[in-house]
Amino acid sequence: MRKGFAGMAQVSYPFAVGRIKVLETRLLDSGKWARLREANREDAVRLLAESGYGGGKPGVKTDADALIRTETEETRRVIAELSPEPAWTDLFLLPTDAHNIKALYKGKVLGQDVSHLLVEGGTIPAELLRICIENGEYSMLPAAFGAVLEKGDYPDLLHFSAAVDRAVFEHIRTVLKKKKNPLLSRYFSAQVDFTNVLSALRAASLRWDGGKLEAVLLPGGTIPEETFPAALGIQPAMLPEALAKGEFSSAIGRVLGEYVQAGDITQAEQRFTEERIALLKDGDDSTFSIGPIACYLMQRETEARELRVLFAQKL
Repeated sequence: MRKGFAGMAQVSYPFAVGRIKVLETRLLDSGKWARLREANREDAVRLLAESGYGGGKPGVKTDADALIRTETEETRRVIAELSPEPAWTDLFLLPTDAHNIKALYKGKVLGQDVSHLLVEGGTIPAELLRICIENGEYSMLPAAFGAVLEKGDYPDLLHFSAAVDRAVFEHIRTVLKKKKNPLLSRYFSAQVDFTNVLSALRAASLRWDGGKLEAVLLPGGTIPEETFPAALGIQPAMLPEALAKGEFSSAIGRVLGEYVQAGDITQAEQRFTEERIALLKDGDDSTFSIGPIACYLMQRETEARELRVLFAQKL
């Protein structure tokens, strides 16, 4: 959906990766994280703003949420401008589209104004999505998203949300069939496996049955589908053996081993994100690879999530 800038020459890989190396110096280091954790909420917001986070825009320097939102949207904008292959980097922006679609659909169903929930930086402008969903006109959207919205008859918002998530990966598979990239194909297969394992952990903790779990599982991973419902109701200590299957079994085993000890799903989610970033870092770090560009975006997104958790703890 996103179009290039008129008259702008295509960015070269060496230039883009060189810019990314410079931008990586703006990631919060361990010293800054330590100061943010030690400070009270007001001082932490000030420290974050003084570090340059949020771009120093007026009106956001005293608002943690606004700082994080501004920095995240700016990162996505920069990635969109820098990418030598927008078709590939756009795949990492699809969760933003999914978030906006879910918010707008919920607003339409419940008759609520959700404009404050929308964020920029996806592949589809938020305003265009709003117009499409309000008017039931989906021809301008990717086919996978349009099909979900056209269906319209979902028993609840959970099933709609799951359908949107599946549409994201359906669109990713469509793009990667047309424009092949072994590194990204492996990365997104891992993401499906990791996401499905997390869904199984949540289903077990919420005592879901196999049917409800099946509704939220994503297709396209390397773990056999029958693995997940079979893992419901077993002892936590058995989870690594039950779920560490497929191409990425070693990473899954590491994370689940830690989960058995800590019992913290949020921590497991963070660890799976780290494993995904490692896949990008280890896959190909050359100046002619999309890997370093996608990796920087992932690091920024992870940083934003961790900041939201940190400030939530300071309320």
